[in-house]
Amino acid sequence: MSSDDYFASLGMGGDGDDENRIDKPPEVVAFMQRLIDVRALVNVSISPTVSITTMLWWVDPARANIGFSVDADQDGLQQIASADKALAVTYLETEKLQFLMERMTLVRDPQGLALQCRLPASILRFQRRKSFRVKVPSFAPPSLRFRMPGNPEEVIVGKVMDISVGGCAVLLPKGTPLFETGTVIESSRVDLEPASRFVTGFEVRRSVIHETADGRPIGPMLGIRWTRLDPEAEKLVQTYVNRRQKRLRPNAPVR
Repeated sequence: MSSDDYFASLGMGGDGDDENRIDKPPEVVAFMQRLIDVRALVNVSISPTVSITTMLWWVDPARANIGFSVDADQDGLQQIASADKALAVTYLETEKLQFLMERMTLVRDPQGLALQCRLPASILRFQRRKSFRVKVPSFAPPSLRFRMPGNPEEVIVGKVMDISVGGCAVLLPKGTPLFETGTVIESSRVDLEPASRFVTGFEVRRSVIHETADGRPIGPMLGIRWTRLDPEAEKLVQTYVNRRQKRLRPNAPVR
């Protein structure tokens, strides 16, 4: 996927979204200052696999630039600093904000290293959606694949039972040991549909043995929370959830 395709897939292609767009310079500056005031975490990415997490350090309206605090050894920093543009995604209370970063350069300051870029021309602003959880179809359901902690040669493939942008419930194969609550899996692959998949980490929030109606054990059922869902993965999940919601509504047309 090219960088232009990546940005376009996340709604940053430059067209539409006028209703959600903030493009008056004083308002853009005000939102940048709010990000500093609340010390909001900002995800900066140039592709689905190259990203860093940072915080806004300064906003300089006179010079029309902003700066993010970074560490020289952050994975992906040099690739992002040398790119033509990057996507910044962050949250302010119930709002999701995203904007393009351009003219990026690394600036050394007595207080540390900064990733500087031009003050954004506009910000896209969205209401954060409630994490609607939907049941998945019993035929060809999504799957969750990960390596067993302590035994990387063993790959576990679970059946996703329901899913949201916050996490999912997954049924593991019979005989798989129960996981302790709080267990973190750093990397897993979720296959929503044949052509729709993403990689993420997760934390186990609930772990029980799932049983049939007559009490026969089927296998461990985990309730998990995504620990890092990048913007493209979030969009894939939200699109899947929205489509399932439409299909589950009474008299909804099947497409």
